[in-house]
Amino acid sequence: NTGDPVTFKYGVIQLEVVKSGSTITAVNLIQSGTKGPDWAVVPGMLADAAVSANGSSFGNVSGATFTTQAFKTALESALAKF
Repeated sequence: NTGDPVTFKYGVIQLEVVKSGSTITAVNLIQSGTKGPDWAVVPGMLADAAVSANGSSFGNVSGATFTTQAFKTALESALAKF
């Protein structure tokens, strides 16, 4: 299910979450703003963390607190659609 777009300091994050039963099997990036090209890998890292944690109970990526917070908000939005 696709969550609502979340606007934050560096752009917009919107996610699609795929579940099998109660387990998150994939988190797909629909939109993934970052603070620049050096940070482009961060949303993918957060998506992997969300799958591993089966939710939003994972830590921040160092130096990417705003992106992490926006990602978690977007993730919760997508999860609420189930």
